[in-house]
Amino acid sequence: MKYKELLQIKDFFSVFKKVDFIKRIDDNVLEISLDKQKFIFDLNRNQSAIYTANLQSKEYNAPFDFMLKKYFSNAFLKKVVVLENNRVLRFFVTALRAYKSFESVIDFEFTGKNTNVILTDSKGVIIEALRHMDKNYRIIKPHQNLTALKPYKMDEEFKEILDFQSYFEKKFKELYEKKLQDCKKTKLSQMHKRIQKLQILLSHLEDEKNLLIDATNLSQKADLLFANLSHLRDYQREFKLKDFQGEEIEFKLILSPKQSANDFYKQAKKLKQKAKNMHIQRQNLEDKLEFYRHLEKLLKQSESIFELEILLPKKDKNSYKKDDENHLGIENFYFKDFKISIGKNQKGNENLLKKAKKNDIWLHIKELPSAHTLICSNKQKISEEVIQFAAKLCVNFSNLKQGAYLVDYTTRNFVKVKQKAFVEYTNFKSVKILKD
Repeated sequence: MKYKELLQIKDFFSVFKKVDFIKRIDDNVLEISLDKQKFIFDLNRNQSAIYTANLQSKEYNAPFDFMLKKYFSNAFLKKVVVLENNRVLRFFVTALRAYKSFESVIDFEFTGKNTNVILTDSKGVIIEALRHMDKNYRIIKPHQNLTALKPYKMDEEFKEILDFQSYFEKKFKELYEKKLQDCKKTKLSQMHKRIQKLQILLSHLEDEKNLLIDATNLSQKADLLFANLSHLRDYQREFKLKDFQGEEIEFKLILSPKQSANDFYKQAKKLKQKAKNMHIQRQNLEDKLEFYRHLEKLLKQSESIFELEILLPKKDKNSYKKDDENHLGIENFYFKDFKISIGKNQKGNENLLKKAKKNDIWLHIKELPSAHTLICSNKQKISEEVIQFAAKLCVNFSNLKQGAYLVDYTTRNFVKVKQKAFVEYTNFKSVKILKD
């Protein structure tokens, strides 16, 4: 936020008479309604700005948010100032309550690294703040006197704002585009690390064929020892025997021939089991890798921070449960308070059908093999927007070329399982999805 822009914005806000409300809609973002006109005050560090936009809103119940509601709802806007040579916008308000009025002040500090929102009474005593601070040069805590920031010289070029509506809209687009690209870069970096880790795990897996060859060789050596036990002495450790094809095999044993033969059988059995498990582990890793590559592509195509956070949230929304459906071949996303589950492979599709309730919405691409998708309804009405998003996931997590696809959807009640993940369904509707 530039100081000379803030001076002009101060004049613009000075014509308003009433503060309808001030509320937090994101961790460092506030929405302010003045005479029924809404503005966004973005106090994110190094990206602070004032703009207009329709943003998704979160609910907050911290002391700071209670004080905003108490002192800055249905209040009269008495004066707006900008502190001299400081990027601080200050509102003076009066809130009339039952038989009592409150004179309050709110400071919006658009100061680069140390942005903040501070509420004080008319005497400058802090009521609450977005960020508390306890530094030698400044203490920001309730019941403390507010220490003003030191002014510093502003060498900015003056650029007149001719149309405030266009200015606020343009400011949002500029800021949002930067945030979108930063967020996308971060998410893609995280996804790249996950993919790289899986590729390393896959490259270090032992080859099943080699394990089976080693198991066969050990079994054959055990068979050969047992066939020749009558000719061998218990103390013999190094000797040569001809196998059943007449080839000479050299033995160097640690144990007796009989004990070694039994040990070879045990080792062969373990290697066979390891080969079998290795196949399952390899398939799981390959399925996960394929899923992550689809997810990476969706992240690249995403055009909103909201969608990026759905596709790859900062923290698993239900991590506290730790029932972790990954081992079931299922991946979960959360959109508009609805849980959307995707089958990552045939096993995942089967498990998805088993866990679904009759009122859940099941989706599948028409007449083509695809990932099964499920919207957990919780007996709530599911909007078209949620169905569209789930259908988009269904298409993008299926192995399909670019093009337009019809996705059928119906309640689980009308889906009949024929065999494993093969089904028949009725009473369905369809939605068209384009895969880029």
